[in-house]
Amino acid sequence: MRTKRFTRWAALVGAAAAVSLVSACGSGTPSATPTAGGTVSVWIQNGAQSAAIQKHLESWGAENGTTVEVTVQASDSYLNALQLALKTGKGPDVFDASSAQVLASAGFLKPLDDVLSDEDKTAYARALQKPSPYIFNDATYAVPTTADTTRLAYNKDIFKKAGLDPEKPPVTFAEVVTACKAIEASAQGVYCFGLPLKWVGWASWMLDPSITNTEDDLTGKGIFNVSTQKYETDKAKPGIELYRELISKGWAYPGASSLENDAMRAAFAKGEIAMFVSASWDVGVLNETNKTSANWAAAAVPAPQGTKAVRQAMNAGTPYGINAASKNAAGAGAVLNVLIGSTLNTQLGKTGLTFPLRADAAKAASDAAKWPQYAQYAPSETDKAWFVAPTALLNVQGENFRDAMARLLLGTEDVSSGLDAIAGKYNAAFKDAVDSGQISAENFAKAK
Repeated sequence: MRTKRFTRWAALVGAAAAVSLVSACGSGTPSATPTAGGTVSVWIQNGAQSAAIQKHLESWGAENGTTVEVTVQASDSYLNALQLALKTGKGPDVFDASSAQVLASAGFLKPLDDVLSDEDKTAYARALQKPSPYIFNDATYAVPTTADTTRLAYNKDIFKKAGLDPEKPPVTFAEVVTACKAIEASAQGVYCFGLPLKWVGWASWMLDPSITNTEDDLTGKGIFNVSTQKYETDKAKPGIELYRELISKGWAYPGASSLENDAMRAAFAKGEIAMFVSASWDVGVLNETNKTSANWAAAAVPAPQGTKAVRQAMNAGTPYGINAASKNAAGAGAVLNVLIGSTLNTQLGKTGLTFPLRADAAKAASDAAKWPQYAQYAPSETDKAWFVAPTALLNVQGENFRDAMARLLLGTEDVSSGLDAIAGKYNAAFKDAVDSGQISAENFAKAK
């Protein structure tokens, strides 16, 4: 979801970003001290929580002498509409800033370090570790409010009927294979694994977690190492080989190459698939949208044989920022603090459709969860936000890493050679971008 958003936005404003990406945006005029009052325009994306957010902001505004004008934008056209508004000087004061590095580099965002309270800085500290999508030239430009955690979703009844322990799902790739053999032998008429390669997010959400979980410095979108500043795509080999085996042996749900995520999740909800690598938003999709009656649970994402997970990769999303051209920066800062505050995020979390990043809101949401799986996806101490990779800002010609990986696992080409070719192309593009001054390598380096 947010991964797709980032890539699309980079394509939209890439030209502007290329011109100003090395400018000292972090040294711009600081935000005014947050003070309620005046009129503040806010753009949010349409979704399950948009009505609740709008109501809360408008109610807060009425109580605090502020006219909060909330516009709910259609998600599929949000980035186009935002780009046009910002370029023409008609952008909102506060808005969803999912691609903060690109937006900041283009001069559209105001730095927030003087806006955020010490409490909020502490509450969001683990999601704002450099290199972060929300930090540019050492300044914070947006604050993410939700956690998209990754887990292995599995059907406990299918496991039990296959003679597998439903309380001990696979923790390694080898155990995934063992489980698939048992499920096939049990003749339940179901498939072992869901793999929707037609979905644009399959690589980021269903392949990357199992690989990046094994090393703190690895991040997704091509497997970038923030310490070496190299694409180490070859480390995806165990995942590619596992998925290739699942497809070749008929253990994956049919039609993986043309399977969309919604169709795959619907099949899992009907009890036709035993497991898939999932994200926290699947709790609401499976339980509320698909109204599943399946006895399902979630556990840690399996890791390649011979490795050990050191974390569970997590995306920190739904970020909010302030328009650098806002004529009411003080009021915008006050509204931003409401959007990232404990009260609203606790309220949203209690619906079961949102996973707050703030620990206080996350705990309150888990305590009030209406679905048992909610607590299994709630961000824990082992969940760590992915660092940002330069992928979306690179000028890479031809096949992207996602399509190349899909081709590898669907075909018979040598996996190692194929992955080396991907890494070579992206490393060359990264070097060219740095050497030409289009991007600063420092923005993608781990803090010392």
